[in-house]
Amino acid sequence: MIFFLLILGASLGSFCKALADRIIYKQKIFYPRSFCFSCRRNLGFLKLIPVFSYIFLRAKCKYCKNKIPFEVFLSEIIGIFLICIAYFFNTNLYDFIVFSFFVFNLFLLSLVDIKLKAVPEILLWSAFFLAGFYAFKMEEIFYIFIFENLKEGFLLYVVSFSGALFLFKSFVLFLTNLKRKNKISDNLGDADIIIVACIGGILGFKDGFISLFIACILTLPFFIIKARKEKELAMIPFLTLSFILVWIFRINYETLL
Repeated sequence: MIFFLLILGASLGSFCKALADRIIYKQKIFYPRSFCFSCRRNLGFLKLIPVFSYIFLRAKCKYCKNKIPFEVFLSEIIGIFLICIAYFFNTNLYDFIVFSFFVFNLFLLSLVDIKLKAVPEILLWSAFFLAGFYAFKMEEIFYIFIFENLKEGFLLYVVSFSGALFLFKSFVLFLTNLKRKNKISDNLGDADIIIVACIGGILGFKDGFISLFIACILTLPFFIIKARKEKELAMIPFLTLSFILVWIFRINYETLL
């Protein structure tokens, strides 16, 4: 099982990296088959084996000898880490599968967001529905219609987090417009709001706000360094990292109790 998880995680990580590159550089998603972005040569089966192909090829393309980006190898290692989290921190097959799709969707969104500072809506909403499939409980529908016992649940958490962030975003824009008059600066993207809503829907109020707080803390060094060069900072990678950290801590804490 461990060997299977290693292969599956590395393959999914490699797939996310390849798919992100095709989205970033506006290539066709499903055609052609995997190829070198430098020489455009199709890659054989042995060159597609995750982790090992990078090591055996010494991080160079066999055909053109150009360097293979380290991000490819790193994505495969991250994929192994994500699949292990999904497997060891979920108690049944359904939760494992849905949670795996969710975290790898977040990873794919992070890769695209780092380069483009924007993400495709289809990936954004797929993350939202995956979070719903994972955390939504059928009795929530009944509670919504009768307006009773709706003290917790995926829908309540999503609406609360997205609504609070929307108000915060609007207030920040209001303050910005007071200083810059007609210039408008969108400080918190709609994509970030949806991702935060997904995280809050899974983690709940307390852990959701802790995750958001950690993500903001993690962004500070990068924001200070890049503030003079870039006006925008990719937020989804930090939200993903903080979500995973809080998720691991919460599961371990519940296990100890």
